Amino acid sequence: MPAYDYRCQSCQKVFEKTQRISEPAGATCPECGSVDCTRLITGGTFHLKGSGWYASDYGGKSAPPPEPEHHAGGCGKPECGTSACPAMAGTVS
Repeated sequence: MPAYDYRCQSCQKVFEKTQRISEPAGATCPECGSVDCTRLITGGTFHLKGSGWYASDYGGKSAPPPEPEHHAGGCGKPECGTSACPAMAGTVS
């Protein structure tokens, strides 16, 4: 069952009440006994559990570094595969 937060309009006490979703809104203040209480809109709690979620499977892991790109020359240098490549010297493209 969900828990709802209420504020008493008489004493301004904020309290929590567990109710069924199908129950009508309303609560009695535990501090002063007033029934003039307003349901507050609050951010709900939400926690992903189990495998397949970021918090358990992907957090803290880093992707492997990309492998250097090798061109047609095969020497592995940035200029590899171009006319500036020492391995390509003397070849006709």
